[in-house]
Amino acid sequence: RQVDSKGQSLISPLKRSFLADGIPTELVWLAEVESSLEPDAESPLGARGLFQFMPSTAERFGLRTAKPDERLVPEKSARAAARYLRLLHKEFGCWFLALAAYNAGEGRVSRALRNSAVKTFDGVAVHLPIETQMYVPKVMATVALREKVDPQALPPPTTQGKGG
Repeated sequence: RQVDSKGQSLISPLKRSFLADGIPTELVWLAEVESSLEPDAESPLGARGLFQFMPSTAERFGLRTAKPDERLVPEKSARAAARYLRLLHKEFGCWFLALAAYNAGEGRVSRALRNSAVKTFDGVAVHLPIETQMYVPKVMATVALREKVDPQALPPPTTQGKGG
């Protein structure tokens, strides 16, 4: 589907935020999967903003959740998402597992890896929720469609930025 002009206008600032943290800018399309690029999106479970942060995760990465809720501020939520993706990539070693952990939680992915003889997303996907089994390919397909790149070729985080 086409991204409307409102959504398209968000992409450049989001990419600047990811770049500042050394995260491949192509991964900003995670926001399209998470929130359809709606900065004020809210899930029934309380996740909010472009990157659908739950309150505890938002606070962990420096976002205030009391009024005004910084999860609803595109650049701030993008910086938090970039820091979270950096941590997840460091922990899991690839974007596929990092995205799985973004969706299902670090503990759940860690347990799936620990209880599995394989250490790839494809190998552990059956041990993860169906939502996560569909989420990771959806994010990667969105990246491929929007950026015309092979998402498997995305580089790891660079040392530039490291948050702030």
